[in-house]
Amino acid sequence: MILNNRIDFAVVFSAKNANPNGDPLGGNRPRTTSDGLGEVSDVCLKRKIRNRLQANENPIFVQSDDFCDDDKKSLSDRFNDYLRELSPEEKKEKETIAKKVCEKWLDVRAFGQVFTFKSKKDVDEVSLGIRGPVTIQSAFSIEPVVIESIQITKSVNSETTEKGKNPLILWE
Repeated sequence: MILNNRIDFAVVFSAKNANPNGDPLGGNRPRTTSDGLGEVSDVCLKRKIRNRLQANENPIFVQSDDFCDDDKKSLSDRFNDYLRELSPEEKKEKETIAKKVCEKWLDVRAFGQVFTFKSKKDVDEVSLGIRGPVTIQSAFSIEPVVIESIQITKSVNSETTEKGKNPLILWE
């Protein structure tokens, strides 16, 4: 299929009593704007798309640790391993490498990717930027979100003490 014209679309989704994109710098609490609107980052949305594509057996370059299907520990390992499959002539031309990685990985072809890896034993240093045609923007809630914290406590003795009771123990 060849697309000759720009296609714009919007995705609307609903989340209730959920945290679709926790903020790791904020204790994994929901991301919010200064106005209190909920925010789901473009990176989070791309991760959800990549996971779905990978579940449908499409080859994905930026794999999460939870969905890694090739036992590579890093993007560098994945990329350098793939470069070893190319001929020495193919490795010399950045345009050829760009074409090959776009043929190999659907997420690189769609979203683009910047490859900046240092040289290793049999692979030269690479600095290559690929632009993809798909742009994802952050998503925002229509109404402010309400963030509630719930703490679970346990008031059961785990061991017998001299007084027969233990102080309140919090779940960790």
